[in-house]
Amino acid sequence: MGTTFCAPEVDWFMNIVLPWLRHLLIVVPAIGSLGSDRIASHSVYTLLVLLALLIVRIRIQWPRFLPAVLFCGEVAFVGYLSYSFGGILFLCHLSALISIFERRPAGLTFPMPPWLAALLPAAAMNAALAGQPIQSPETFLLANVVFGSFGLLLYVIQTAAVQKSEVESLYDELSRNHLELQHARKRLMQYAKQVEEYAQLVERNRISKDIHDDLGHRLIRQKMMVEAILSIRAAEPEKAALMLEQVRDQMTESMDTLRRTVRNMSPETHASGRYSLEKLIESAGTQLGIDVRYRTEGLPYALYPSLEYILYRNAQEAITNAIRHGGATEVDIVLAYTPDHVAMSVSNNGSLPDPESKVRKGLGIRGMEERVSLVGGRVDLGGDGSFTVTTVLPHYRQDGREGGTA
Repeated sequence: MGTTFCAPEVDWFMNIVLPWLRHLLIVVPAIGSLGSDRIASHSVYTLLVLLALLIVRIRIQWPRFLPAVLFCGEVAFVGYLSYSFGGILFLCHLSALISIFERRPAGLTFPMPPWLAALLPAAAMNAALAGQPIQSPETFLLANVVFGSFGLLLYVIQTAAVQKSEVESLYDELSRNHLELQHARKRLMQYAKQVEEYAQLVERNRISKDIHDDLGHRLIRQKMMVEAILSIRAAEPEKAALMLEQVRDQMTESMDTLRRTVRNMSPETHASGRYSLEKLIESAGTQLGIDVRYRTEGLPYALYPSLEYILYRNAQEAITNAIRHGGATEVDIVLAYTPDHVAMSVSNNGSLPDPESKVRKGLGIRGMEERVSLVGGRVDLGGDGSFTVTTVLPHYRQDGREGGTA
């Protein structure tokens, strides 16, 4: 995604410095050897140096053009220059060494193993030095130390460049997977919301059908009977009174039907607030004999049932762990609402865990983290002075996006 994990100097060195350094390692030794007494004609010498630069330029400009042939040709030609004219032309072999480690286009590899490719200019350099009139062990040692050190430096730089490329590829893949996971989580939340809306629609349709088919027909029949009572009450009062009693009984049945319908529309007593934090606090205080305090921060808003369930279960687990492992007698629960997330902190006055035990997570903590990870939240452990378990859940607006108010 464009983030650089290694130093940007690696790219700059591989792409800009090394190509120019290849030319300089031909030009500088050639200029430094102009005073050699083995140069009979400076014109011929200059022409040969330019030809060596041309070979280097062709290899840089067109790396796919006869790579093995041109590499061996460059090594042989530079070896000929060094052998024929002496001086410090042996340093020109470092130019061929650079070509082994320089960056290549995608799909193009060096035509021979790197160790073999490095041996060729090293052998050519030593052969050229052996052909010099004045030979000394110090010269051979210095030349080979410079050659080996330069090759080691190029290897380290190439390794850093390869690792940088691999890290960037892994980071790009991780970023893509993270985006896909976010999209999948949002689709899951939208699907859950659609399922909930569909269930509500089905229930509303059923209730409206019951009201229309049962209660509606009863009311129409009662209306017609009341109209009949009004028309015969003067002529047949006894029959009108009997019909009025029938209307009363039918109205009683209609009221019973209406109560059943309303009862079906609202959740049952045991299901309503089943995962309510207030009820959890009340039951914990009476059943466990501890002091549980609860407060909210921010502007509260409605949460999805799945989020209420996660908060309830995590608070329940945190209270249980506080009593079981910390011997707590007081628990504080703070539910903080923000536009982007809701955070529940459960702290207690029990003993703090040992530093080693903080690292090990039991089944309860792992279960809390698994529940939270399904909706893209997190669980934080720790605190100053008291052990605190914080559950952070993202808040989704009604349009399915994070943030905002419900």
